[in-house]
Amino acid sequence: MRKPIAGLVILSAFILCSCGGRVKNNSISEGVITYDITYDSAIQSRYDAWLLPSELIVRFNSNHSINSIEALGGAISISIIKNPERNEFSTLLKIFNKKLYHSEPIEQERYPALYSRMPAVKLISEGETCEFLGYSCTKVKGYFADNPDFRFEIIYTSQIQIENPNAHTPFEEVKGTLLQFNIRLNNLTMHATARSVKSEHVPLELFAPPSDYVVTDSQTIANLIYTLQQ
Repeated sequence: MRKPIAGLVILSAFILCSCGGRVKNNSISEGVITYDITYDSAIQSRYDAWLLPSELIVRFNSNHSINSIEALGGAISISIIKNPERNEFSTLLKIFNKKLYHSEPIEQERYPALYSRMPAVKLISEGETCEFLGYSCTKVKGYFADNPDFRFEIIYTSQIQIENPNAHTPFEEVKGTLLQFNIRLNNLTMHATARSVKSEHVPLELFAPPSDYVVTDSQTIANLIYTLQQ
C-alpha cells in the first residue's frame, strides 16, 4: 500500500455544509480556527487512516496568520506563516527530527512552496448567504482550474478580520476567510470544514520561524512536500 503523509497544508480545502444557527454580531480579528479534514471513500480505502491528516489549525492576529497541519501524531508537520510586517511567507516543514523552513517575500502571482503545484480555484456563481458556526457567510461553487467538471462547495465569511486572507494562494478569488473548501495536493483531495472559531489571544511572536528550524531553499521544501504526498 502506498503511504502518503497526504496533503500537509495551510493552507490553503471542505465538503460538509451545515449552515444554521444564530449569527454573531461582532467580528473578530484574533483567534483560532480549527478544521476537520475528511476524505472521499476512495481515498479512505487506499490509505491507512492514521497516515492521513485529520485536522487543520489556523491562528491569526492583526492580519498575521499561521496554518498548521500534522500527521503521524505530530512527527510530521507543515505550517505556513504570513507576516505582513516583514512582507514575507515562511513555510515550515518538520519530518521527525529534521526541521526546515524557507522564507520568501510576498509577491504578486507567487505562491508559497506548499501551493506551488496546486491549480488555482475558480468560482462559478455569485453566491448566496448562509449562517455557519454563527457567522454570516457566503456560499459559492468552485472548481480547480484544470478540472472544471469537478465542482465543490466553498463557504467564507468577512466577519473574521484577516486582510486579504487568500492572497497569493490558489483561493485568491475568494474574498473572505474560508470556513469550508477543498484542497488538492498531487493526487489527494481533502475536504476541510471549520469545527470551531474561538476568539483568543495569539502572541505575535508565533508568526516567525522557530529558532530550532534550519533555513533552506524553496525548491527543497517544495520537493519534500511533494514526496510526502506520494
